[in-house]
Amino acid sequence: MSSRINKIVGKLKTDAKTRIFVLIVISLALVLIIGFNLFGERSEKVNIDEVSQYVSSLEQKLENLLNKIDGAGKVSVAITVESGMETVLATETIVKETSNGRETTSTPVMVNGKTVVLKETYPEISGVLIVSEGAGNISVYRRLQQATASLLNVKTSRIEILAMK
Repeated sequence: MSSRINKIVGKLKTDAKTRIFVLIVISLALVLIIGFNLFGERSEKVNIDEVSQYVSSLEQKLENLLNKIDGAGKVSVAITVESGMETVLATETIVKETSNGRETTSTPVMVNGKTVVLKETYPEISGVLIVSEGAGNISVYRRLQQATASLLNVKTSRIEILAMK
């Protein structure tokens, strides 16, 4: 075994073509490994970034609207969500009669090499925290709560409102 290794090492030392070939093979292998790692994680990162941007946008819009409520004063908003986005793909279902009964298989519908997306659903809001200068006043508190419940379609039990110091 060691004599084979010695022959290979000797050939690498003396033959420039062999060295170049080995370097090219190693380079291609590294590029493939790095490429698969980058693209494999990319879809998760894109989904996380998309949800994060969605939540930030909601917080900003809600904050801007609640700041306009009479007596609310300065308002800060934080929103939490249940999970990531849900994507519903178009599928084709094929039912085959077999000797054991029916066999059903579903495959995604592809158009021009891309999967057809029927809908994308944003994550459900699990909680809203509002900190407001005017939240100590019960009427301001109720208006903040009602406006948030209406705008985000969440139960009031998921909305926490605190007075700012």
